Amino acid sequence: MQSASIFQGLSDDDITALAKISVHQQLFPKGTVLYAPTTLLDRMMIIDRGQVKVYQLNENGKEKILYMLRPGAIDSEAALFAQRPHYNYAETVEDTRICSIGSRDFQDLVKRVPTLALNLLNALGDRLTALESMSALTSNLGSKERLLTYLQQVSQENQQTHFRLPVKKKELASYLGVTPETLSRQFKLLVEDQLISVDGREITVY
Repeated sequence: MQSASIFQGLSDDDITALAKISVHQQLFPKGTVLYAPTTLLDRMMIIDRGQVKVYQLNENGKEKILYMLRPGAIDSEAALFAQRPHYNYAETVEDTRICSIGSRDFQDLVKRVPTLALNLLNALGDRLTALESMSALTSNLGSKERLLTYLQQVSQENQQTHFRLPVKKKELASYLGVTPETLSRQFKLLVEDQLISVDGREITVY
C-alpha cells in the first residue's frame, strides 16, 4: 500500500495511523467484479498486486475499457467526498490483492495530515490527464497510430524500449477502441515498418 503515490512523503507515524484504518491485501480472484453501476461508493481502493480493468458496457453489451489499474494505483477516490453510486464496472483481470479505506476514516486522517490531501489532488490530476490523453488518442488518430502511440507511452513509463505488454491484447483492443482483428493487423504493420518487434506479449519499440 505504501507504494501508492498518495502515500509518498508520509511520516512513519502517519503510515501507522493509515494502517490502522485500512483493510489490507484482500485477495480477489481473476474475474471478480469489484463494483458495477448502482454499487454505492463507500471506500477507496488501492491496488497492491495484480490488475483491474475499469469499463463501461454499451446498449449491446460490448465492453469499452476506460483505464487499467496496476499496483500502486487508487480507485473509487470519489467515495472520500460524496456518497453516490459508481458509474462504471471494475473487474480483476488476474488474481489481485487490494487494500481499502473507508471514506469517514480517511476524511478524519486528512484533517490531521495535509500532505495526504495534496497527494490525493495530484493523483486525481494524473487520472484526469490520462483520460483526456486517451480521449484525444482515440478521437484524432487512426488505429495504427493509436497503437504506436500507446506502445511509445508504455515504453516511456517503463524507461526502456523492451517491455512486457501490461494488458492482454483483447483488453488493449477494447482500450484503443478497435476490434481484436484490427489490433492484430496493426501490430503486423508496425513490425513490417520496423517500428516495433513482437514476441507474444514482449514488445520492443525502435
